[in-house]
Amino acid sequence: MKFNKDMTMGEILSINPEARAVLEGFGMHCCGCPVSQAEVLEEACEVHGINVDEVLNELNSLEGDDCGCGDENCHCGADCTCTPEDNCGCDCNKE
Repeated sequence: MKFNKDMTMGEILSINPEARAVLEGFGMHCCGCPVSQAEVLEEACEVHGINVDEVLNELNSLEGDDCGCGDENCHCGADCTCTPEDNCGCDCNKE
């Protein structure tokens, strides 16, 4: 699954626990804080003075966040549930 700036820190960490190392690498050592679990990535980056796009690039480069369809325009992830009606550019669920 591709990470985005509107995901909560809790969602990010539950999708890929390896994300914790990325976030901490940017100085965001608040991953275990109860408040951070409901805070979206963009808010957390603002609080820490970090560029959210840089964090997203690192998060989305983690292995296992690709559904494997091979479509360079695909915006879904390993747990892809998109359908052709989603118009996401993904061919993984088309017959």
